[in-house]
Amino acid sequence: MTIMKYIPIKIVASGLLTAMALLASGCVRSLNFGAGPAVWIDGKVQTGRQPVAGAAIQLYAVGITGIQSAATPLLAAPVITRKNGSFTITNWNCTSNSAAYGTNPQLYVVAIGGNPGLGKGSNNSASAMMAALGPCDNLNASSPISIDEVTTVASVYALAPFMADFNHIGAQGASAVGIVNAFKTAGILASTTAGTAPGPGLPTNATVPVAEIYAFSDLISLCIDSNGSGTECAGIFAAATPPGGSAPADTIAATLNIARHPGSNVGLLFNMIPAIPPYEPALTTAPKDWTIALKFTGGGLSSPTGIALDAQGDAWVANAGGNSVTELGSTGLLLTGATGYTDRKSIFGAQAIAVDKSGNVWIADTLLNSVVELRVRNGAVQSSATYTSGGISGPIAIAIDSQNHVWVSNFAGGSVTELTSAGMQVGSSPLTAVGTLKNPDGLAIDAAGDVWVTDNSASVVAEFANNQSLLSSKGFTDNAILAPTAVALDGGGKAWVTDSGIAAISLFAANGNPLPASPISGGGLNMPNAIAVDGQGVVWVANPQAAGSISELASGGLAILSPPTGFAVLNTPSGIAVDASGSVWTANSGDNSVSEIVGVAAPILTPIAVRAGP
Repeated sequence: MTIMKYIPIKIVASGLLTAMALLASGCVRSLNFGAGPAVWIDGKVQTGRQPVAGAAIQLYAVGITGIQSAATPLLAAPVITRKNGSFTITNWNCTSNSAAYGTNPQLYVVAIGGNPGLGKGSNNSASAMMAALGPCDNLNASSPISIDEVTTVASVYALAPFMADFNHIGAQGASAVGIVNAFKTAGILASTTAGTAPGPGLPTNATVPVAEIYAFSDLISLCIDSNGSGTECAGIFAAATPPGGSAPADTIAATLNIARHPGSNVGLLFNMIPAIPPYEPALTTAPKDWTIALKFTGGGLSSPTGIALDAQGDAWVANAGGNSVTELGSTGLLLTGATGYTDRKSIFGAQAIAVDKSGNVWIADTLLNSVVELRVRNGAVQSSATYTSGGISGPIAIAIDSQNHVWVSNFAGGSVTELTSAGMQVGSSPLTAVGTLKNPDGLAIDAAGDVWVTDNSASVVAEFANNQSLLSSKGFTDNAILAPTAVALDGGGKAWVTDSGIAAISLFAANGNPLPASPISGGGLNMPNAIAVDGQGVVWVANPQAAGSISELASGGLAILSPPTGFAVLNTPSGIAVDASGSVWTANSGDNSVSEIVGVAAPILTPIAVRAGP
């Protein structure tokens, strides 16, 4: 006998295009993954104001053949909502061993088209809403689901790095860490049970920008609450058209464009929000930009400086003022307790931090003239070791190469140290370069294993080969560089150097020659001191003022993508990193916090060698 379960699912949403569009792209299957108890899914579709009749409901499993790969529609035909917005999906279960979806695939649901109940008697083909449901086995009788403008904003922002449109959301593999964590982030931004922000499971130390999410939801409700053919949608779609691109045709596409270009037409879009917004409290004045940033506090965060990410997407933070290291889960959950990991005998001036291929965490302790290894198993610190050999003196930056060797820049020692994974001095360490290294600062490693070091006092960049020989002679310069701090290497071998002295970025080719674009200024660059490169070679820079920001530079240095004041509102960001979900993380020393700017970058594999910090 087939066992039937009844799952009430409320979908609060408005549609898109036509029901047939949901059947495009990919092999359509009935929603039955194999053996196991079958379920019924009952729900309702409505906007922030009223139910939607005639909306087409489709469930998708994310693509598993690469980023933005085709998702798989799971219903043989879309389910259409009734006059009161209700619908029912029957005879479905979640057991899966299919290569088409992967085991326990990540699911999302989309509602398209429908009449928003304004008495206009027509289908709003411009209306599209969605909700990120997470792993298939999350669906159960005690978890009704809502989809509305709020869950649409949360889902699109979190999944933007993996998304081309609502038919194409995917990653390489069903359980890719990046997309799994992105679904978790969507779940804390908004509740798929209540259709409100924030979502359940939000850590007590985390803050969601509810007013910003509601303001964006109010904006797209203007189009959703119309017949789709008037000025309401046309105005939003025109303002959401990317530079050199085509206008979006639906509200999901418009949301995706704005998420990817959060500094464009900010005031224009804000002024379109209805006078009586459906979601409150919302913003009363225009935001600086349309980024969405989570903020995390507690856990020992105290003047945090360096930040690094491990293979699970956990963030490790060096606290210069707290004599500690804090570990945050991908959703901000404190994993090292209320005070972080502390050991005053070995950690007293944690400045920079890196994660090796084995998941162990390495800290440059400036005050104790040492390097500390935290041996980590299953996300927890099991033991630690302290190393002082190789001329370590005032260490300020740290990076790991492909051999799991640890490289350290010694600000006080005017040198660079190479250690084995066991903390043993390698070769001729400490490495010096007369006339080049005075106060070495930032440090990063390129694909060949060569080490690039900035010198804050000598106003040059030095490069050592992986055999410790000096490649840079008297140092690389673009004849403008003044006080270089951090350095990062992109996939093409170019070195990007932050210069706090001239508020700019110097850019060098792999051979050390300055590129024509160097130095690069603007886009909010202001005493930049930390830098990271994402999976598409886009560069992200921290600007450490009390009213700080991050800057975005296009791959190759040919364009500045951030507005004149940069993105986000941060308090003295002193470290920066990009995760496997495409979010940018900053360690904010000014207010003892960590920020996660959701979904603005291209995903990268973590840990990575160029994470030198701070």
